Amino acid sequence: MEISVGSQVRSFDFHYMRDLEGDRACYMEGEVTDIVEHPHYGYKCYEIQVSRVVVGGKEENEGHLTIYPPVNGTPTTMGRTTDGVEVI
Repeated sequence: MEISVGSQVRSFDFHYMRDLEGDRACYMEGEVTDIVEHPHYGYKCYEIQVSRVVVGGKEENEGHLTIYPPVNGTPTTMGRTTDGVEVI
């Protein structure tokens, strides 16, 4: 499913860890409010208003938080492409 403004998404902190429960669960959930260009690096990012934060399998209260993960398909400097944001 395509991610667009208004999508409810989950953004994983680490590309190699996609656990939803347990010690390895690290992600944020929220709504995509815009798709913007990163001010320093020039690639497109999702602007996500975070509603839920999970770190080490435990929910944390971070208050108001906005994150900017790269749009899926963005090449990394390590030779892979990003895919860390998914529709929920």
